[in-house]
Amino acid sequence: MLDDDQLTRYARQVILPEFGEDTQERLLSSSVLVIGAGGLGAPLIQYLAAAGIGRLRIVDDDEVELTNLNRQVTHTTSRIGTAKAASAATMAQELNPGCLVEPVIGRFTADTAAELIAGADVIADCSDTPETRYLVNAMAHQKGVPVVFGGAVRMEGQITTFASGRDRSSPCFRCVFPETAGHDLAPRCSEAGILGPVTGVIGTMMAMEVLKQCLLPRTPLGEGLVGRLLLYDARGQTFMPIKISPRPDCPLCGQR
Repeated sequence: MLDDDQLTRYARQVILPEFGEDTQERLLSSSVLVIGAGGLGAPLIQYLAAAGIGRLRIVDDDEVELTNLNRQVTHTTSRIGTAKAASAATMAQELNPGCLVEPVIGRFTADTAAELIAGADVIADCSDTPETRYLVNAMAHQKGVPVVFGGAVRMEGQITTFASGRDRSSPCFRCVFPETAGHDLAPRCSEAGILGPVTGVIGTMMAMEVLKQCLLPRTPLGEGLVGRLLLYDARGQTFMPIKISPRPDCPLCGQR
């Protein structure tokens, strides 16, 4: 049962007819691995901590820079030079002391992947390199852990959930992105630019998707994005869903 402080803290979501105390208790027992504490990870971490996810493990090997602060709202000017994982963890703990936050200052690599995923109910992939994304995809498929994926550059963003390790109808990341995109198709924010609110939109939507995945198989929060890639264009404030399916010839999850 929720204690008095928890009932007060989460009151506005607990009173939702489709939510209730039992749903909050399920969130409090959930564990999420967040890979990347930058533009997408910043709003994601804030909303997951605020919503009452019981455990957050935040992985990032970078430090806060002045150029980050137009979009990475977890961090502050006073934390320039601080490890992003530690900075984000400080914010999350200040926001919700009841959330167990573990900062990991390092990269998600083949050597660290199994240990980092251990115990996670959901992975939020906010990384910014294709090598990391392919590794996250492979390890998540092997371990049967769903991955909420997001990306943003310039004034555009995208989000979906890959659950190929536990759902035969779900594609994996490699089904949708079979090869690393060239520089012209996938430039980095440091080269192409990024408008801060775009990462806020995608990161917040990722948080909503993580909550849905944490509450499966009986989520009261509606349908998730497995099988749909949602594209966002800030210029016209438009969203476009695209149906995505498993590829039988996928070298990772094909012929499951």
